[in-house]
Amino acid sequence: MSRPDELRLRRAHERLAAAVEQLAHSDGWRRMLAVAARFHHYSPHNVLLITVQRPDATRVAGYRTWQQLGRQVRKGQRGIAILAPVSYRHRDSDSDAQRDDPAATMRTVRGFRVAHVFDISQTDGPPLPEVRPRQLAGGGDPVLYAALAAQVQAAGYAFSREPCAHPDANGETSFPARTVRVRPDLPAAQAVKTLAHELAHVRLHAPDAVDGPVARAVAEVEAESVAHLVVSAHGIDSEPYTVPYVAGWAGGAKGAVLACAERVLSTAASILDAAPAPRHDGAPATLRRLDREQAIAADPAPRRPAERLAVQR
Repeated sequence: MSRPDELRLRRAHERLAAAVEQLAHSDGWRRMLAVAARFHHYSPHNVLLITVQRPDATRVAGYRTWQQLGRQVRKGQRGIAILAPVSYRHRDSDSDAQRDDPAATMRTVRGFRVAHVFDISQTDGPPLPEVRPRQLAGGGDPVLYAALAAQVQAAGYAFSREPCAHPDANGETSFPARTVRVRPDLPAAQAVKTLAHELAHVRLHAPDAVDGPVARAVAEVEAESVAHLVVSAHGIDSEPYTVPYVAGWAGGAKGAVLACAERVLSTAASILDAAPAPRHDGAPATLRRLDREQAIAADPAPRRPAERLAVQR
């Protein structure tokens, strides 16, 4: 990969990190995190109970939690029964240190009771704030898609367009089965971005990877960042999906995105080197504008029209 292309990839990655930081400081993101913190993570048993009683449930919470979020359960709505733990506090020992520290207690579950929750569809009130990835629409790049699929297969993985084990997943990589799947119903732009994401997992996160295993959050930040750089080089702007996705896994921290910069950049470059070159100036308009702004900042002297065209490419 040529030096100008390497610089463009680095600029694109830095821009992604800045966009993640900007989102993390927005009111919508903070409110979304505050709302998410109020929703419990239910046990598999309770998930089954919720599914059996209300198969269409999407977001459930207790009566008072909905009130705290500004929504009211409608009169006459039947609650969804779940099992809530009943616990009590006790001291692990009678040491002097623990007797002097009121907080030095343990909580032990001694049983369960029936509690009731309600789905958001059973409530009225203002919409909950959400900042979530928006699926990419429109056409993709069939040449890039075919090249990415070939790289997956060359790595020893079977590739298919099939539903994923998790119904909400756009794609999945199984290291034990050595398979990569992309949902068959995705728009072309989203499909090529998702395939690039899964190829990044293959390159970076296989059990025998040179650098060893990484935490799930780091793996998702790396894979999505690689996918963003790869498709951006071929003219597909993935920011509506990538920025909130990466922000969610990175906790909104710009530093978490930049920390994996070298792995992301080298992986994206190797994938692009093994794929056909873009058939046009692949950088999205936002990146081309960034190039122009940096060129003008470096050399603010007026240019003749022909020179301005050269800068704009």
